Amino acid sequence: MRSSPSFPPGKIDNAESGETRAKTSEPPEAQRDTMSSRPPPSLPSIPRIAPWEQIGGGSERPPMSMTTLPTDSAPPPPNSQPRAPVAPPVLASDILREDVAPLAPAQRLIILWLLLFSLAFGGAALFSFLGIFPRALFQASAATAVIAAFAALLPVPYAVRALLAVTASLVPLVLGAQGEGPLAAMHGRGALFDQATLVALTILPGALLFRSRYRAFKVARVILALALLASIPAGVGFALTAWDATAPIVTRVADGIVLLAVLGAGFGFMGAETTAFGAFWGALIVTTHAAGIGLRASGWIAGGDAFFEPHAWSFLAGGVGEWVAATLAAHAIFQLFAALLGKWARRVDVHQIVGISAETASEPAHLGEDDRPESLGDD
Repeated sequence: MRSSPSFPPGKIDNAESGETRAKTSEPPEAQRDTMSSRPPPSLPSIPRIAPWEQIGGGSERPPMSMTTLPTDSAPPPPNSQPRAPVAPPVLASDILREDVAPLAPAQRLIILWLLLFSLAFGGAALFSFLGIFPRALFQASAATAVIAAFAALLPVPYAVRALLAVTASLVPLVLGAQGEGPLAAMHGRGALFDQATLVALTILPGALLFRSRYRAFKVARVILALALLASIPAGVGFALTAWDATAPIVTRVADGIVLLAVLGAGFGFMGAETTAFGAFWGALIVTTHAAGIGLRASGWIAGGDAFFEPHAWSFLAGGVGEWVAATLAAHAIFQLFAALLGKWARRVDVHQIVGISAETASEPAHLGEDDRPESLGDD
């Protein structure tokens, strides 16, 4: 066998380097042709991995934000509770409208006055049964107390309860103006004056309450004007009694104050930004007139022997009963106006109540157009 020739290591290295130099000594064009003819190297295939698998290493998706929920997300589990709907924001104009034009004002107050009215006439019936008050007042007082109690406790609508309160309170007032029933002490100044006094004690205070509560409603001023016109005969009678030197001093003072309160009702024609003290004038009319009747019993009671005289206590009962009945009638009439005209009153422009805005009112008067703070940012 023929053996291959052996070369020293240095010789082999020199041969290889010679071949390399021979290859690199080729022209550049030939080298580019050789490189372009070679196929591109094939890369190993890498499996596609989802982002959540790269982060967490699992096959389940991570929890996602509900604010950017995609359309292809899974539906909520069946046991999950639905989110409560978000209520719309309450606007300042809505709050102001509810304040100046409520739909059903003084619902609890009318119930309290009905219960007080029932208690007062129930007490009158008890005193009549015991002989302190005239026994003729027993049946009328007891019937009035029962009707008022039913009107307060029955679950009836707002307008129906107001109508029952008007009926329960006006019946003893009308009978008292005619000299009959538990409030017979109201009678004694003439049929025309006594009937006209009922208008000043019931309708006028009710119109004042309506004007005070619905101060932006122009119809409230029309109702007040009509009530004042109807109260003119009573006002003339109050003026004549106040100037009558022969009348008792208690009656003269009481009628003079009532006359001033009736005249004070004229402040109800002021602007919509004020209540014009309507509730105050109405309460002053009712309370002062009732006090004038009740104080007539002071002369009888101070006599000593007449302390247990039924007629003396009838004046005191008439004054208290008139105060409770007239106050209840005024509130009931006010609620009837609210039930009939409340929805119409809510259509008014509530911004007219505010008047001058707070920003305008707080600006100093000496500042000119160029000195106001908002002009600083024009540049």
